[in-house]
Amino acid sequence: MRKAVRGLYQRGGDGAFLYDFVFRGHRFCGATGLANRRDAESWLKTFRARKAAEIEQLDGRAPMSFGAASTRWFAERGQHRKDARDIERFLAWLQGEIGMATPIAAINDNAVARLVARRRADGVSNGTVNRSAVEPLRAILARAALWGQKVPTIDWKAHKLREAPGRVREISREDEGRLFAALRCDFHAVAKFLLATGLRRAEACNLEWTDVDLETRFVTVRGKGDTLDRRPLPASAVAILAAEIGRHPLRVFTYEVRHAWGGRKGARKPIAPDTLGTAFWRARRAAGLADVRLHDLRHTAASRIVRATGNIAAAGKALGHTRITTTQRYAHLNAEDVRAALDAAAPIEIAAAESPADVPQAVKRAARKR
Repeated sequence: MRKAVRGLYQRGGDGAFLYDFVFRGHRFCGATGLANRRDAESWLKTFRARKAAEIEQLDGRAPMSFGAASTRWFAERGQHRKDARDIERFLAWLQGEIGMATPIAAINDNAVARLVARRRADGVSNGTVNRSAVEPLRAILARAALWGQKVPTIDWKAHKLREAPGRVREISREDEGRLFAALRCDFHAVAKFLLATGLRRAEACNLEWTDVDLETRFVTVRGKGDTLDRRPLPASAVAILAAEIGRHPLRVFTYEVRHAWGGRKGARKPIAPDTLGTAFWRARRAAGLADVRLHDLRHTAASRIVRATGNIAAAGKALGHTRITTTQRYAHLNAEDVRAALDAAAPIEIAAAESPADVPQAVKRAARKR
């Protein structure tokens, strides 16, 4: 008589065979979908072997495949990052290119170079190549080494592409006037609020009245990764918010529907980030400011705060930055700032000899002598 396979049984003595077993603390149960015992036993044997291999990989007891390593890394680290949604897309691309079954021990410099070349062929920027391919792969392999896996030594510096410096554009007072003259009036409030506070457009557009405390002059901002941050409001921002009271029961910033396809004419609808982007794009085109972006309102707010106060830390707090280096990128100096700093630092004897008003005359005297 054949010995019954452990973990395999039938309910009521007939029908499809069920399985229920434990392997290294992990329980597996379900239906085989097979009514023939021999077929069910063969299926269970294969199923056990596959699950045992998966668990050994996850426990670090066997060489891991890239699929197992990337899945475990996302569970431990990736899903908790602010850019978790982007990371999911990047991992899906990497898994498709590398292969789920490929051993991580087989990922060497040659494999990484091929990945970078394929990503660049998509026509994306160097920064996107780094963030979507090089950096996630480096993080996965570094974590795998922590799990006790044997990971090849890779020259990551050789694969990381040089990125162009971040674009920073401050809007002048003149350009600001032209921009608002071309912008629809019902979008003025949210655009001025961005200039007054330095918030991102999504943070401002998603603002609800329950997030606003005009009495204490604070606002609760829903930032990246669903984080909540309580920020102080300047008097100018309080005035902007007060003028919007009563327009909508839930959302702070709204616009008036002008076309029937957008809803009931005259009704107020919340301004979505994309809607604001479209309105801003039309305004900048009408104002002849093709190089101005909506995010430049945030750049401008940061620069004006630093220029008015000299306090980079305060600008960083206003913008919700966690690192001062990020604020320094936004709070750039223009030519006038640099010129004023150089004038202030000039030696006393030189500063006394020639005032700025005397310089043109001094240049003319020097020219006559030549």
